[in-house]
Amino acid sequence: MSFSSQFNHFLVPTQAEVEDAIRTGVVVFDTNVLLNLYRFAPTARNELLAAFRKLGDRIFVPHQVGLEFHRNRLEVIADNREAYKVATASIAEHESSVVDELKEKIRQLSNRIALSESEKNRLLKAASGIFLPLTQELDEMRARHGLDDPLANDDILEQLQSIFANKVGSPFTEDEQRAALEEAARRNKEKIPPGYKDAPKHGDYFVWKQSLVGAANRSAKLLVFVTGDVKEDWYLRVQGKSLCARPELSEEAFRETGARLVLMRTETFLRHASNFLDAAVSPDTIRQAEELPDPEVTLAVREAGDKVGELRAWLSQVEMELNIIERRLVNARDEWSDVRSAISSSQASSEEERSELFAYSNQLQSQLRSLLDSRDNLTRQRAQVVASLSDAESLLAQIAPVNIRRALGG
Repeated sequence: MSFSSQFNHFLVPTQAEVEDAIRTGVVVFDTNVLLNLYRFAPTARNELLAAFRKLGDRIFVPHQVGLEFHRNRLEVIADNREAYKVATASIAEHESSVVDELKEKIRQLSNRIALSESEKNRLLKAASGIFLPLTQELDEMRARHGLDDPLANDDILEQLQSIFANKVGSPFTEDEQRAALEEAARRNKEKIPPGYKDAPKHGDYFVWKQSLVGAANRSAKLLVFVTGDVKEDWYLRVQGKSLCARPELSEEAFRETGARLVLMRTETFLRHASNFLDAAVSPDTIRQAEELPDPEVTLAVREAGDKVGELRAWLSQVEMELNIIERRLVNARDEWSDVRSAISSSQASSEEERSELFAYSNQLQSQLRSLLDSRDNLTRQRAQVVASLSDAESLLAQIAPVNIRRALGG
């Protein structure tokens, strides 16, 4: 075997090799590709599913992919609903301030140029409905997109079950699971791809290992792995560009299965399916695939949103406790003032009565100091929570709009 042929599997695949892989190779779809079906608009979703069908029996689904898909499917559907909810809430938030300002300007205009009552009312009515078309369009888009209710009938799931029937690999045996966990831990520690970027998780390695087993069992000469993941533990990156699979992955695939590895993103698969499988794929579908939410950004948005919710709840609790402390302070001050007045007017009282009043006054002073300390601590705590909440809201504001636009297909 010549040097060039022996090490050919390390190189970036040629166009001819890619075409051969799409036409004849075993094709594995990573979990994120399947979950992104829920983020596609209906037309794009159907075109991707149709491209899956063009592959026929050459699809192989690692058991780990099926497991992760079912674990995360409902959460992705819920994320869709949350994306629309955030967009709708943003519209409502801006509508209130903008409409109020417009109405005030209309009233000022009416006072300056003496609009008739009907003219003024017509302008006020138009101002009140200025956001209505946007809200209606968002509602219509949500209805077209569908599948934002985890309890609704899931047509995507039904189609995938049909397409992937008899194409899902076996789970690890108990011994295989133990060995895979040990190997995943070793790879994470030594930064051996894939999966170390998600350490200490092991899902990527499980998918990879089962993909190699599936390719070997099918005696594949070409293995196409389609993933939405672009991290460095999958792709060889040069000057910020993802060129091809990491050489370590290509070498391992060739060593374990004898197959040439061809790694690609969803949009690349769609282009090749259009060119080589005669699949009907529109440019808009490819654009949507390119702009799908980054799984890492989606996770960051969810975590940031949870953090904002936790901090708001904490702030509400702190402010409630502050209000209670303030009321107790007012009552304690009033009571202490009454006791001091009683002491001042008790010259004729017995020494025992005066002593009791002084003791009670001291007790109230101690209570006041304790309440003041509690108020100071809660005030500092509130300032810290407000600062943390501001940071969390700023982070969410930075990362959420991009993810929402992508989730809405924009």
